[in-house]
Amino acid sequence: MKKEILLIFLMAFVLVISCSDETTIFIDEQQSSIFEESDAIKLAGSVSFDNAGVLDITVDENYTGKRTSKAVEEPAGNYPMTLIAQVNPPTYGPITALTAAHVYVENDFAYVAYNVAGDEYSGAIDIIDVSDPNNPAVTSRVVYSNADINSLQYKDGFLYAVGGMDASSSFTALSNSFITKIPVFSGVMDTDAGVIYGFQAGDNATDIVIDRNDAYVTSGKDGTITMYDTRDLDIKREEAFSDLRSVAFYDDEIALLDASMGIRILDDKLKTQE
Repeated sequence: MKKEILLIFLMAFVLVISCSDETTIFIDEQQSSIFEESDAIKLAGSVSFDNAGVLDITVDENYTGKRTSKAVEEPAGNYPMTLIAQVNPPTYGPITALTAAHVYVENDFAYVAYNVAGDEYSGAIDIIDVSDPNNPAVTSRVVYSNADINSLQYKDGFLYAVGGMDASSSFTALSNSFITKIPVFSGVMDTDAGVIYGFQAGDNATDIVIDRNDAYVTSGKDGTITMYDTRDLDIKREEAFSDLRSVAFYDDEIALLDASMGIRILDDKLKTQE
């Protein structure tokens, strides 16, 4: 029996090696670190309406260094900002300090990424039904015990999320910076339907934007701008930069926020525009 178990393990090891290259892996070794919340009562309890109402907007003169104008001091008038509800950050066991990092909205759903401050890695993803603006509802939630989730985007039935993990403690992770592709059905993530990953250089993947069949992902601290094929997360192109924080795509041009120098403009081949 022990020999059979060992043989199965060795076969799995060979499969992992044969399906990976320098920067991408297609085996979901991270599955044991993903916790999917399926309790509808707990999901419903994540939404709080206690503080609903018109928000007061103030300006801290000490922070801005500017005097507050009379226009700012006046009430919001015809354009008040109203708080409908609040979603409490996910918790799971010792994971209790998550904060929202990014939100992406498409059609009836808002997709929210969570991470944690400091050197530790943990994160989460929420899907929130906002079809009724006055009654948002969390429809799906997954928590990562070993990974930050920093940014995400939904496209054609899949959620693409990027973040960071401690690659040194993982059997399959080739770098801290990663992208993952999660199937979504009617506002619910299905981690059992096949979750795949891709990896790139850098301390933490910071942002993602999808154009057609390409996913552009930035990573910081000796990272890259990497173009993935959205079908299998195979790397198509990548260029190294010192510290990328954000990416935007418009009309075949790519804008990068580089913490080392400012804004960079690239073409769709990831070459810097002169």
